[in-house]
Amino acid sequence: MSARRTIVILAVCLLVSVSLNLFAAGAFVALRSLERSFGLGALMQTYPPSVRREVRQRLIADRAAMRAVIADLRDARRRMFEAMRAEPLDRDALARAMADVRTKTTAVQAFFQSALAASLEETPASERKKIEPPGLGLGPFQDRGAE
Repeated sequence: MSARRTIVILAVCLLVSVSLNLFAAGAFVALRSLERSFGLGALMQTYPPSVRREVRQRLIADRAAMRAVIADLRDARRRMFEAMRAEPLDRDALARAMADVRTKTTAVQAFFQSALAASLEETPASERKKIEPPGLGLGPFQDRGAE
């Protein structure tokens, strides 16, 4: 094998390696960005670190109840999607399933807000003044359409 051919093969291997590393780095950054854009972490960004810590501790302490309300919501959503796929479509059953999902979503929201309220009760006013209201509360979409 000639030296020139070896250099070409090594150059191609290097190019492939660099390309895969750039792809992996891009995927990592994108996933971390999505992680911050949605979920509880994104919702809690408007609160000072001390409040976030307190809420997290309360949620961990009441993990069983948190899992129960989330499981109820998950089951309600599963039933709703089953109703959507049913043949023939029973519009009344679907409406009931959707109403149940709304009820369970409200229960999850109430659970988290209860932990937040209890934490804020014990938070000094100086820390509560650091709370910044979010945009529209729509995560990465909060600034869209505001013009």
